[in-house]
Amino acid sequence: MSLTRNKGMAQTAKIKSVAGIVAAVLVVGLMAAWLMSREESSGVDGFGQVSGVDESSSPDDLAAEPDAAVPLEADELRSTILAREAGDSRAGQTMRRAAPVEVTIPRDVVMADYKRDLWTDIQASPPDLEALDDVLIDAEMAYRLYMYYGNCSVLPRTDTQADRRLQQIEDRVERARGRFLERLEGRADQILDDYELCSLIPPDEDARLEAVAWLSEAVRLGHEVAEVQFYEKAMGFILRSDRNTNTPPLALLQPGVVMEFKDTARFAFARAMERGHPEAFLAMSRAVLEGLIYPRDPVLAYAYAVKAEMEAATNRTIASNASYWREAAGQFLDQDQIAEARQLALEMHSTLDD
Repeated sequence: MSLTRNKGMAQTAKIKSVAGIVAAVLVVGLMAAWLMSREESSGVDGFGQVSGVDESSSPDDLAAEPDAAVPLEADELRSTILAREAGDSRAGQTMRRAAPVEVTIPRDVVMADYKRDLWTDIQASPPDLEALDDVLIDAEMAYRLYMYYGNCSVLPRTDTQADRRLQQIEDRVERARGRFLERLEGRADQILDDYELCSLIPPDEDARLEAVAWLSEAVRLGHEVAEVQFYEKAMGFILRSDRNTNTPPLALLQPGVVMEFKDTARFAFARAMERGHPEAFLAMSRAVLEGLIYPRDPVLAYAYAVKAEMEAATNRTIASNASYWREAAGQFLDQDQIAEARQLALEMHSTLDD
C-alpha cells in the first residue's frame, strides 16, 4: 500500500515537473518574441514608451468557430494570476456586464490614431474606479479601463515614485542649459500631471494585471481594436517587469497565464479576421511568423502582410508596417515560396471580399 502510494506521488511529481518545463518553454518563447518586437514597437498606448500598450497561424485554426476558444474574463484572469485575499479586490465581486456590442472603426483609420484620441479623453476625464461596481461595463468602458491601467503601469502612482522621478530631473537641471533646460521643466510638469492622473489607482493593485484583465474583457465584449492588438499588447504586459516596484513579470508569478493568453489571443484573432481591418491581417502576419500561438509559417506570414498592403493601399502608415512584416517573412523564403505567398494573398483577397 505504501509502495503504491509512493509510486503515485512520484508520478504526480513527474507530471508537475513536465508541466513546469512546458510552461517555462512557453514563457521563454514569448519573451524572445516580445524582446524582438520591441525593436519596431516601443510604445505605450496613447503616449508611447513601453511595449505592452503602441506602435505601431494555421489555416485550420483560423477556420475554427470563435466558440472553440473562449476568452478569459477579467474576474477569472485576476484570480488566476495572483491569489488575493477575499474582499481585497473587485475580482471577487460580480461585475455588471453589458451584452456584447461590437465596437468597430473604419478600415482607413489607423488604430494608433483612435487610441491617441481616446487617451487624450481619458486624461481629461479618468474613469471613476470607485463607481465601477455601479456601472454597466460595455466594450468601450472595458477598453477605456485597459488603456488607463496600461498607461499608468509605467507612470508614477505614489508620492515616492513621483519624488524619485522628480529627483532625477533635479539632478539634471544643474547641468542643463537653454532648450534642454526647458524640456526638463516641461518633463517635471508632465510627471506631476501623470501622478495626479494615476494616483487614483490603489498602490497595492498591479496595474499590469488589471490592464490584461480589462483588455481580455474588451475582447469578450467585441471591441475591434482589442481583438486586433490583444496578442501584442497582452504579451507585453505579461512579460514586462513593473518598472515602479521591480515586481517580476506576471508570466513568472504565475506561468499558467501564458496558456490563458494563448487561448484568448486565438479567439481575438478569429473575430478580428472576420471584421477584416487591414491591421488585423498585419497582426496575423506577425503572429504566424513568430509561431507562438500558431505553427510558424513564413509563407502564410508573407501572404497576410501582402493582404494587409492590399487593404491599406490608401493608408501609408499601415502600408509601411505591412511592408516591414512582408520583408521580415521574406528573408526566410526563396523566390518560389514568395510567388506562392503572393498567389495565396490574391486568393485570400478574393475569398474574404466575396
